[in-house]
Amino acid sequence: MTRAEPPTTQAAEPAPEPVESGGALVRGLGPIAAIALVTGNMIGSGIFVIPASLAETAGPIGLLAWVINVLGYLCLTAVFADLGGAYPVSGGLQVFARRAFGPLAGMEVGYLYWLCAVIGNAAFLTAFTEYLVVFVPAAQDPMTAFLISQALLWSLTLANAFGVRAGGIVQIVTTALKLLPLIILGCLLLPHAEPANLEPFAPEGAGALLPAISLVSWMFIGMESITVPAEEIRGAGRTIKRSVYGGFFLTSAVYALVLLAITLAVPGAELAGNARPLAAAASKFYGPVGAWIISATALISIAGILNGWLLVTSRMAHATARAGLAPAFLARLSPGRGTPVRALILSSTLTGLLVLLYFSGTMLEIYNFIALFSTATALVAVGVACLSQLVLMRREPERFSTRQRRRGVVTAVLGFAVVVLMIHGAGLRIVALTGLCMLGPTPYYLWLRRRWRRQARDYGVGHETR
Repeated sequence: MTRAEPPTTQAAEPAPEPVESGGALVRGLGPIAAIALVTGNMIGSGIFVIPASLAETAGPIGLLAWVINVLGYLCLTAVFADLGGAYPVSGGLQVFARRAFGPLAGMEVGYLYWLCAVIGNAAFLTAFTEYLVVFVPAAQDPMTAFLISQALLWSLTLANAFGVRAGGIVQIVTTALKLLPLIILGCLLLPHAEPANLEPFAPEGAGALLPAISLVSWMFIGMESITVPAEEIRGAGRTIKRSVYGGFFLTSAVYALVLLAITLAVPGAELAGNARPLAAAASKFYGPVGAWIISATALISIAGILNGWLLVTSRMAHATARAGLAPAFLARLSPGRGTPVRALILSSTLTGLLVLLYFSGTMLEIYNFIALFSTATALVAVGVACLSQLVLMRREPERFSTRQRRRGVVTAVLGFAVVVLMIHGAGLRIVALTGLCMLGPTPYYLWLRRRWRRQARDYGVGHETR
């Protein structure tokens, strides 16, 4: 006779029970859409706002912060290419953490990354309304800006509710429409470069490099997001690896061109405090038409990144719930379309409420705070992924090639070190808020753990060895 697992084993190691989704995810993202998702989820509002924040916070030394981020994120890109290829399962970072460190780590990572996206989406909305002022001056009014942001948010939420293919098409179109004007702007600004604009190189001192690194890191968050909808990507493992690298290098090249061009062409004093630095630069050399073109590009870019992150946000909530680590209703998929509509609606509702921060300060102040806070929560999840790779390469070496295992130790350790540096640079206030956020899931986890123990005990009693 076959023997059942001893009741003590089941009770001693309580584990979550998977939740039925009531449907199946649709593999509607091909290679082009996957690269567009990576690129579009990195290039959004940051490149249109951060140059002003860098000029105000650090000055030209902000260019060095960009170099440090590129090197650090290159290590992180390798980490997520390897993990995404080895475990092409929806949930990405949450799956890696749960597999390496257990359900509590999986819950924390799923929650923090979801929170990062919810908060970050509010930052995109604030940037959208700020650039819209160029065309609709009435958007300067906080209540008007709030209503406009809600209209954009829920329009894209509806588009995502129609299915992953619709979201993928929007992502491809918006990514293409924003890349070309950014490249053209960078090329047009370079002839106006003045080396004198690099002096003084560090007006706020070398200590400003750390906060500058944290600000720039906001522009790179999103490379890892392709691992979240893994089960909706055709040729999942291979496509994820290629799109992570492709999106990262394309984004880095565009950032390098634009940041270098605007820093050399425009004095830092003219950029500092300006919520629309790229539009200001275009207007300086090419008049109102240049400002209009860049502002329109910014609106398209921000709408595109918001669309991509709405997709990622809902999938992270769905995957965490499907693993039994979040309320079960979030795991439900809409019949036919295979979309986690309930998770999508909840996430968008919370983002919409966060836009009320409009009434608490200037746009640039709000944007910088949200960007740093969102980045810090995401970086905690990213750091755990680096540690997860170290554990999983040792525990399940068959999932990684010999080359990946050799390189992975270096990239994971360096990537984790860079994450620590970036979080530290965000400042004590942001670090403290992030720490408080990490306590958020604890009560729910303790309640779940008691339920798992009870279920394990009941299972053991009902399956005693005969």
